[in-house]
Amino acid sequence: MQKFIKYFSVAALMCGVSLTTSALAGGYQLQEYSSVAAGRAFAGAGIVGDDYSAIAFNPAGMTLKGSGVQAGGMLIDIHSNLENGKLYNANGTEITAGDKAKLRNPKVIPHFFGQYKLSENWRIGLGVYVPFGLGTYYNKSWFGRTHSLTSEITTIDINPTLAWKPLSWLSVGGGVIFERMEARLTNSTNPVVNDGRMSDMNADGWGHGWNAGIMISPTKTTRFGLAYRSPVVQNIKGKHHLQHPQLGVREGYSSTKLVDPEHIQLTAYQEVGKFGLSAMARWTRWSRFNLLSIKSTALPAALSPSQVDENWRNTWTLSAGVDYHYCKNLTFRTGLAYDQGAVKNPEHRTARVPDSNRWIASVGASYMKGNWQFDVNYFHMFWSKARVNSRANTTGTTTIRGTYRTQINSLGFGVQYHF
Repeated sequence: MQKFIKYFSVAALMCGVSLTTSALAGGYQLQEYSSVAAGRAFAGAGIVGDDYSAIAFNPAGMTLKGSGVQAGGMLIDIHSNLENGKLYNANGTEITAGDKAKLRNPKVIPHFFGQYKLSENWRIGLGVYVPFGLGTYYNKSWFGRTHSLTSEITTIDINPTLAWKPLSWLSVGGGVIFERMEARLTNSTNPVVNDGRMSDMNADGWGHGWNAGIMISPTKTTRFGLAYRSPVVQNIKGKHHLQHPQLGVREGYSSTKLVDPEHIQLTAYQEVGKFGLSAMARWTRWSRFNLLSIKSTALPAALSPSQVDENWRNTWTLSAGVDYHYCKNLTFRTGLAYDQGAVKNPEHRTARVPDSNRWIASVGASYMKGNWQFDVNYFHMFWSKARVNSRANTTGTTTIRGTYRTQINSLGFGVQYHF
């Protein structure tokens, strides 16, 4: 247990680096907290038994491993351009003024997991990871600056878990989730002239939820898993600094309610000789994100709350992967996934979250030496064209039109120590 505490303390400090990134699953959901799982496009996540990320993906899968710790990170590099982008006023007249939209913001998403074998049938664990995140950053002089400049949502989960294996073919597990959220939204207040005046909202808070899972092993080489993560309600509050051409400089407080949605995940794994075949299907209830309503005392009563009609849809993620155990110490893997975007149509696609459907192709490898395991992965994400035709908010007078073209490259790394 002393070793567990020691490794947790070191890895927790690693999670102090920047957590913000662009959303990589539907909406602003993230799943990049395992370099091993990412190498097979997250197929079979939680029940393959080759790392400790089951704590987050499916706690029942903790019984597949003994005591150990794991830490790592995913470097995400996003390239996005808004083609044929234009800004129109309420009368349909083009008022485009400023630079074109171009997004590129490489970030690192860290993670840590550790578990301890209490007995042959019991495991206790702890995860520190990033389940949701958003980061879009525009040049201050781009033509759509009144719609968005900076959009950040940063979350970090602290997830203590417990797993039990009551039967040789059955494991169950669950845990509680303590989630920290920080958000920042900025935009210019002058669509015609880039005079530096802007709105800057910052907010933060804590929420809580839970996760649970079950794993069935009808044979030694076959496993099925079912996992659930509850919604986490976040009532975040903070400061609002406003510089406006007509309203002048105003200071106040802002608040909003966000619900990180629940999801249900079904996984399967089958060993065939030196190969491991895996699959995953996940449903996420993004329809909870229907309206973004932000209250602010810095705004006149007639303008608060500021509202954005989001009207997102529930999404599916499907993936399949293959592991090849080349030898006792070396494993190669690859995978393919389809990830459905939460935004329904161009009218609800915004500059803050230019979400769309995407495909993920991935490769990875693991090398073991003694008690150590080293994991690496790479994936490329192909995004569908994302047309946008949206106002800044429900009372906005300008509309952005254009087509986002996006692609993402990611390089992941991880280290495990088994004791």
